[in-house]
Amino acid sequence: MANAPRIFEFGRFALDTSERVLRRDGAPVPLTPKAVDTLIALVQKSGRIVDKSELMTTVWPDTFVGEDSLTRNVSALRKVLGDDFSEEFIETVARRGYRFTAKVSERQPENGAILVARRTTVRIVTETDVDDDQGGSGSDGTRRTIAVLPFMMLDADESEPFLGLGLADALISKLTRIRRIAVRPTSAILKYAGDDDPVRAGRELRVESVLNGTIQRRGDRIRVTTQLVGVQQESAMWAETFDERFTDIFAVEDSISEKVAAALVLEVTGEERRLLTRHHTDNPEAYRWILRGRYFWSKGAGDWFGKAFESFQQAIVADPNDAVAHIGLADCYNMMGFWGNLPATQAFPQAEASATTALSLDPTLAEAHAALAWATLHHRYDRADAEQGFLRSLALNPASISTLQWWSLFLAQEGRFDEALVAMRRAYSLDPLNLHTNYNLGVVLMVGRRDDEAIAQFQRTIELDPGYFMALSHLGFTYALKGLRAPAMAAQGEVNRLIPGAWSMTGVALLAAMFGERETALITLERVKEAAQTAFVVPSSYAQSYAYLRDNDQAIAWLERAYVERDPWLVWLKTNPCFDPIRDDPRFTDLVRRVGLTP
Repeated sequence: MANAPRIFEFGRFALDTSERVLRRDGAPVPLTPKAVDTLIALVQKSGRIVDKSELMTTVWPDTFVGEDSLTRNVSALRKVLGDDFSEEFIETVARRGYRFTAKVSERQPENGAILVARRTTVRIVTETDVDDDQGGSGSDGTRRTIAVLPFMMLDADESEPFLGLGLADALISKLTRIRRIAVRPTSAILKYAGDDDPVRAGRELRVESVLNGTIQRRGDRIRVTTQLVGVQQESAMWAETFDERFTDIFAVEDSISEKVAAALVLEVTGEERRLLTRHHTDNPEAYRWILRGRYFWSKGAGDWFGKAFESFQQAIVADPNDAVAHIGLADCYNMMGFWGNLPATQAFPQAEASATTALSLDPTLAEAHAALAWATLHHRYDRADAEQGFLRSLALNPASISTLQWWSLFLAQEGRFDEALVAMRRAYSLDPLNLHTNYNLGVVLMVGRRDDEAIAQFQRTIELDPGYFMALSHLGFTYALKGLRAPAMAAQGEVNRLIPGAWSMTGVALLAAMFGERETALITLERVKEAAQTAFVVPSSYAQSYAYLRDNDQAIAWLERAYVERDPWLVWLKTNPCFDPIRDDPRFTDLVRRVGLTP
């Protein structure tokens, strides 16, 4: 929780962040680890409001919990702080969070305290404490943290570049099934492909241990050499080489995952061993296509979706009962429908069907519940079913970054912004360099009307990837919401440079309408309509501009068309600032109801 050892003093109390202990008159005060984390978060920002969402993300970075857990921690702190530090010192700020209002001074720990901090660096920095009522803790009440890096290919067949990342992805999926182990997601380890310094990677990823290795393939033979490296020790905990036929790759995975789990949690239960060795297919050809599909899926949007889609289709041909292949297909359909690669009226029903098939084969797959929920939300506007699906997914895998993001966006569409920020910040804490998580956090802040924070978040996203045009587009729009024309147009200009065409012109039209430049907006909209003869433009894009032009009839007409075409952006009608100018129109209110939202 705290990287540098610090001691904060207030009244009779001293809070030592290195030992993570609160003392009253020099004597330790009994507190749960999470209560200590909560107090550190509040004291470090003494005098400032700390949002509930920020507190929950800080205290429970790898676990999905409700606000009642935070409330219990604050209540426990108020009890131990006693009469000297009652509620007037831990102030509740309605609908926001808490503020520590006592006078705080800080001093450096003595040399002994620094030595303690050095001895317990892993415990302080890299382990994630889990409350007993959350389940899944290790023997010492903590979760072990690990990153599995892409395996390096040695003299491999160039037609199979996916094996290194694919094997890592498969091992990540296996280890994620063990609740006592916190595994960095595949999206977090992509940048380390070809990296030969696991200790540095482990420090950057803030984990205790790193699994890495190499793969060599010769015909039907495969050699996998792997090692588990302790980051603090800077040495291998164990290493092993497997020489097998490629058809025995499943046995290699099982062995590696079991040995890693045993090294991290000391003793693997029978149920955990069953989870580690469970296969969704025993067909090597289907498995090969799955690895290929996951490899292309990890590359992101655009042409990669198509290649991933083809790979998952081939996996299903090889083994129709492979649930993971059906999930991959559902994910592809969902994204192709959302980004316009396929008509939404075709993509989302197909996604729903594929996810349903996956669940019929294995109802315990968290990813299948999430994919079905996303498809249901956009195909049938059934928000009740979608909500249950997301919650089932999170119950099965509370650390699923994709589900946390989708769930957060779902909540933001409803206007449940505090809950949305908790979920999105949890996803962000699991993989802070994930472009999509960074961008989506900005979106949630924007629709929550926290413009300054949204601008800062979009800027952070652009720092990660200056070519991420969606973040640039929303940055320009958020500046426009604040009436800042120059930075809004600068951001939009960069979007125009990166992706010239119909989509970027819709942004130009919207900003012109927002700044009262009616003629420019109307001329640009006509150009968009011409370009749309050969390029896909979602109908709601036109409605946004017409709304700011105060042309309600045109705005509603385009929204009605969007409803017929199942435009995926309609689920944002309730909270999207683009439609603020027409919220009082009863026709708009009726549309909000029809997409399953409460006006």
